[in-house]
Amino acid sequence: MRKIFLFGLFFLFVCKIFSQEIPAIIVDGAYGNIAFDKMATLLEQKNHIHVFYKDEWVKEITTPSVETPILLEDYLNLFLPSAGLHYIKFQNNIVIMPGLEKAVKSQTQRNNVIIIGNPLNRGKYKEAVVSGHVFDGKTKTPIPGAQIICQKYSLATTSNKDGYYTINLPVGENQLKFSFIGLKDEFQNIILHSDGKLDIDLYEKTIDLDQINITAQRPEDNFRSTSMGMVKLNMKSIKKLSLLMGEADVIKSMVMLPGVQSIGENASGFNVRGGNIDQNLILVQETPVFNTSHMFGMFSMIDGGLVKDVTLFKSGIPARYGGRLSSVMNIELNKGQQEKLKVDGSIGLVNSRLSIEGPIGKKISFIAGARSTYSDWMLKTIKIYEIQKSSASFYDFNGKLDYSINPKNMVSLFGYMSHDYFYYYESAKYGYGNLMGAAKWTHLFNNRTSGNLNLNYSKYNADIVDFSTDKLEYNLNTSIEEKQVNYHFATEAFLRHKINAGFNTINYSINPGHSSPYNESSIAPTINMQDENAYEVAFYAEDEYDLTHELSLVGGLRFSNFWLTGPDKINSYKEDSPLNKNTLTKTEYITDHSVIKYFNGLEPRLALRYEFNNSSSVKIGYNCTKQYIRQISNTASITPADYWKASDTYIDPLICNQIAVGYFHNLNNNMFETSLELYYKHIQNEFDYKNGAKIILNEDLEQVLVRGIGRAYGVELLLKKNNGKLTGWLAYTYSRSFKKIAGKFAEERINDGNWYKATYDKPHDLSLVLNYKISRRFTFSSNFTYSTGRPATYPEQKYKIDDKEVIVYSDRNKYRLRDYHRLDLSITWDTSLKRKKKYYSSWVLSVYNAYGRNNVYSTYYKK
Repeated sequence: MRKIFLFGLFFLFVCKIFSQEIPAIIVDGAYGNIAFDKMATLLEQKNHIHVFYKDEWVKEITTPSVETPILLEDYLNLFLPSAGLHYIKFQNNIVIMPGLEKAVKSQTQRNNVIIIGNPLNRGKYKEAVVSGHVFDGKTKTPIPGAQIICQKYSLATTSNKDGYYTINLPVGENQLKFSFIGLKDEFQNIILHSDGKLDIDLYEKTIDLDQINITAQRPEDNFRSTSMGMVKLNMKSIKKLSLLMGEADVIKSMVMLPGVQSIGENASGFNVRGGNIDQNLILVQETPVFNTSHMFGMFSMIDGGLVKDVTLFKSGIPARYGGRLSSVMNIELNKGQQEKLKVDGSIGLVNSRLSIEGPIGKKISFIAGARSTYSDWMLKTIKIYEIQKSSASFYDFNGKLDYSINPKNMVSLFGYMSHDYFYYYESAKYGYGNLMGAAKWTHLFNNRTSGNLNLNYSKYNADIVDFSTDKLEYNLNTSIEEKQVNYHFATEAFLRHKINAGFNTINYSINPGHSSPYNESSIAPTINMQDENAYEVAFYAEDEYDLTHELSLVGGLRFSNFWLTGPDKINSYKEDSPLNKNTLTKTEYITDHSVIKYFNGLEPRLALRYEFNNSSSVKIGYNCTKQYIRQISNTASITPADYWKASDTYIDPLICNQIAVGYFHNLNNNMFETSLELYYKHIQNEFDYKNGAKIILNEDLEQVLVRGIGRAYGVELLLKKNNGKLTGWLAYTYSRSFKKIAGKFAEERINDGNWYKATYDKPHDLSLVLNYKISRRFTFSSNFTYSTGRPATYPEQKYKIDDKEVIVYSDRNKYRLRDYHRLDLSITWDTSLKRKKKYYSSWVLSVYNAYGRNNVYSTYYKK
């Protein structure tokens, strides 16, 4: 092959270089997987094209394989840039040059018009898929939630959390608009022949701060998303809310949205669409959380400063999620900055936080944070001696490491640890905490297909020491430990289809209660309840199919399996008799790890969306969910004394079927968002407790449980303003939740087998959130919430038998506590707005329960 490189000739005719055209040459499989010089020889023999180059530039190049015929220009662009080379056209010949020419890219460009796809396919297709990534031009990090719009055909899509997008377009000339809040819009003209790739960089733009619009999610997603009952909040939105102690609270922020309720003042946990608190799957970096609060509900367990966004599924739960009945909340943490070190912190009245993030080399970034409290001074201000002598504290630590091995492989590591301590003077001590860890490997098979492998570990442990009764002091410990291996596969390789598939495997280790004497003088018995071991395995597949631009369908199927294994004990009872100690016939002890009980079932998911007028849509969804573990508690809120229980011989898994329909409409160019959703839920294998049931350290729990069914229904309304100086939302929910426990025997019925209100039934729930930008530095926020009081059971009569007083209680949940309402206010002052300043600070003054409403915290009775 030619070894002469004519530099002089090149410069002599440089003015003619770009005016010469090479005839259309098709490269087929004969050119693949051979040395570069052999490819050049083949070109000369077949097409009479001369290739000029230097041997040392190309001696290590092996041409890539050719699966389908491709134009020569496109073929050279596949491998020359990776070798630090480019080509130019010279008098119907090709000259190989060192370096990367700006005009030579993976897409051919003509006067700022990008040709996507193979021109040989011109006229072959009516539609094609454009895909790629949207990057921050400054940091080169992916931008999730960027919007891609083709105004010519009124088509739009958004990039996912990896900055990846796909959009189906008619072939031919089009223009795409790429936009993201705070970044300059990018317009790109394209000529589309067939499927192809287009990556875009977005850069900062200069705008006045009083024009920045902070939204919980892109307004268009309100009606364009196929998901039903999905809510997404980012931390910029959460920080605008006025909350207790000025702390940005991830969990409590969700309670301000329709369909999500809390049962009382600063209660731990939350209720979604008439479900119990244990029916919510809460994930941090795909790792489950079993207790979401600090200090019995005052603070959330996760540091808001590290959170990127929070997504809550109230219905339309994707097939990849299972194990809980009512909802899935996924908390995604920030990725550490890759350009410089950043430190962030805050100091409050009762707690402080500090976080740090930055790069480790060129491929690794980290983010870490810690919180702690110094709240005892507040207890000493309360004029009750026992409280003044008490103590309360907590701490937590979060850490996340992201490693970009190469453009196709990324690894993420996450760790979390927390501990709460509460001492009540001369009565009790409480301690509880979470320990979590996760490792995630993401592999991009190509621009349209990816896979995620997750290894997760989570443990919740609680200790209670009760020394209120002399000689009966005891220590009680409970825990649950979960180990998971998950794999998730996603592809958009098929036109108009987004396919997700994968599997989950979980191992549960549950300690329902170990009790021992607290000190040597105590005569409290030692009770070690049998630990439980169980396994859950699920397989799932889901397809989101755009039938037309207006009509989309999501269909998913999840097949779950659950095994309870030994060691354990199994009680047997007389046939056709209630389960109690009098009907117990024998107890069998299983000493090995054999399977004691097996459950399985299908969990179908279906959603349909029809969009019209480019501003509104109607959605309908159905999902079936199964829950194989549940929390044993006789309170309406999470406490350290609660413990988890696996399904077994007498406790079947919970099964919920939910159907929902909604209308979504945006007004005034997406300034206003409105939605109306209706839902109905039917629950199988619901349970409750017999009157006077002892549930703590009860080795025969089935004797105090009664089984039945449940139902919940409601209407959710949302009006949200996204733009302007005044932003916020009004959310109203009307919801009902009932149980029916109608066993065969009298002791297995509640309220004579009639429907009765669940403990978390609160018909009316109203939230009003307002944020007003007073000036560039000052922001005023207010939250008002109102809800019906929760059901309660009151004593109605008393009488004496042999000088012993007997209390007669009302029917279960016959009465209600007082209605709940509260107003929170806050004002934020940003001390500096200079863009290049190294240090930024702000002051937040918040008032919780501004008009001092005496809401019910707890109810108890005494003589």
